[in-house]
Amino acid sequence: MSASSFPDAKSGLSVAMLSLHTSPLDRPGTGDAGGMNVYLKGVAGALARRGVRVELFTRAASQGQAAARTVELTPGVRVHRLTAGPLERLPKESIGPEVIEEFAQAVMNQPPTSLVHSHYWLSGLAGEQVAKAWQANHIQSLHTVAVLKNRNLALGDQPEGDHRVAAEAGLANRATRVVAVSPAEAHAIENDLGVASEKITVVMPGVDSSVCCPGEPGHLVGLPSALKRPQGYALMAGRIQPIKGQDLAIRAIAAIDPEHRPALLISGVPSGSHHDFASSLRRLAIDLGVDNDVVFLGAVAMDRLAGLMRGAVVTLMPSHSETYGLVALESAACGTPVVAYNTTGLRFSVADQVSGVLVDSREPADWAKVITDLALNRQRRQALSEGGIKIGRRSSWDSAGGGLWQVYQDLLDGAAMGRDAASLAIAPSGCC
Repeated sequence: MSASSFPDAKSGLSVAMLSLHTSPLDRPGTGDAGGMNVYLKGVAGALARRGVRVELFTRAASQGQAAARTVELTPGVRVHRLTAGPLERLPKESIGPEVIEEFAQAVMNQPPTSLVHSHYWLSGLAGEQVAKAWQANHIQSLHTVAVLKNRNLALGDQPEGDHRVAAEAGLANRATRVVAVSPAEAHAIENDLGVASEKITVVMPGVDSSVCCPGEPGHLVGLPSALKRPQGYALMAGRIQPIKGQDLAIRAIAAIDPEHRPALLISGVPSGSHHDFASSLRRLAIDLGVDNDVVFLGAVAMDRLAGLMRGAVVTLMPSHSETYGLVALESAACGTPVVAYNTTGLRFSVADQVSGVLVDSREPADWAKVITDLALNRQRRQALSEGGIKIGRRSSWDSAGGGLWQVYQDLLDGAAMGRDAASLAIAPSGCC
């Protein structure tokens, strides 16, 4: 759909989007790339179709990226990879004040925009400097609220530090507007960070309907033939880290009677310091005697992942916490029911008993029962599939982009009204 297809499309509106620690060009499920990367690409493209010029700034992670600095992601959206810190991949935990300051200065050297939208708290620390220098509105999206995450930690996982908690509160309160991706995140921003509700707008994600849609399942090329079993397979997708709960997925599969047990495909790679957790998952599968039932796929491109979703009996999301849980919406749009833990943002990405099932406990036996019931009940799966497809069709990136466009337009209209009011206040009265 072109910008001219939208009656409210206006030329001249431009926004600088900052994503310091991960590039929207990175494949989700690798390193620190996840739902935020998909969200950025989705809303940026939708904004461009409304006539908005989107300049996306991220950090160059190699000599090659620094050399080929600017990439057109889609017409109207450019990704600029700026040099800040070493030209290598840095886990977000390793990004300190020096890198943030270098990144801020590098963005400031670019042509200014009237809107600066920072994604994640590290970007915000740079973005508010840029907005001040450019005299621009600063919009903050956190994507993960540390306080919310700390309340739902996985066993043995490290809580986010006080520095980040304080930084998020400061950024959200100082920003012109805060954009949350789910009501759960908005609630935490208001109640835990003390941000006035009128400053918060929820813009929930969409899906790419050209990829995430009903159709033929993907082929299990290169996978063990033992997985092509009558019971089918369950799928789990996301970065491999304790908060995602891959260990519960493995325990749930192990708790299913072998006669009815589906295989489990796990897509994603470890992020940051979680390589030990990934190794522990393989050991867990061996210890539970399901190492032949569990396959680690590594990072999978979205088109292939969508094919695997279409072929799955269910998609599992046993995360301890999710800001939204975009994989659940993508799976529903493909027509595959989702079994998810009843927590935080998953309550909004999974329509319980419509597109999937929300499980109240983290007991493997409870998960095993839900998975088995769905695997054996084709009629029930079909009903959930139809419900998910309907939700997916309503959840477009153009709709999400429209919500963000309205936020931007309101800020610019408000600024214009403020300038008009100021000029009226000092204008000569013409009398006397």
